[in-house]
Amino acid sequence: MESAALIGVVVALIVLGGFFAALRGRRSRSGPTYMLLRSAAASPVDEDIRTDQLLDELAVIARTRGFLSMKGKDPRTREIGAELDRMNGMQKMRDVHRVVAAELGGVRARELEVAWDGIGNWRG
Repeated sequence: MESAALIGVVVALIVLGGFFAALRGRRSRSGPTYMLLRSAAASPVDEDIRTDQLLDELAVIARTRGFLSMKGKDPRTREIGAELDRMNGMQKMRDVHRVVAAELGGVRARELEVAWDGIGNWRG
């Protein structure tokens, strides 16, 4: 029974990832949803792909457990915010926030602002 539930979650993640990639007008990726470790600096194309992956993951978090809970800020949401901050600082975080607002609505965007409070220069 547990393996059937796990398979259902995996299928849902794949479908949502492709759905949100299509909404942004980008092709869905068939590769892994994580960034491979590299010794060289990431190219702008790699950064765009990684940003898409993080947006897909934020969409899944928003739909499944939310960016905020009674326990506080979602840890993975904060990790994503920190990674975006390392990529291109406040500008990258703002860009992703705009996509979240457009695709998931104002309530989710506001939750994301609060969840990212204190990451880099972000003040939610």
